[in-house]
Amino acid sequence: MTLCDIQYGKNFKIINLKAKGEIRRRLVDMGFIKGAEGKVLREALLKDPIELQFKGFKISVRRSEARQIFVEEIN
Repeated sequence: MTLCDIQYGKNFKIINLKAKGEIRRRLVDMGFIKGAEGKVLREALLKDPIELQFKGFKISVRRSEARQIFVEEIN
């Protein structure tokens, strides 16, 4: 399951990051690493971007980037 598959209001845990190059470096710099947890807060009207509560911050991620972040839903 990827990050863009999680419904808003649900918590997630990162399993794997498939992004390459500059995008991967930026995501890792923001803390998107294996085992990190967060919550999907909401989506924009056209479903892009997705707003996350992650490591005490609110972060918006494009759907194209969210498809490269593999997660599992947690309670």
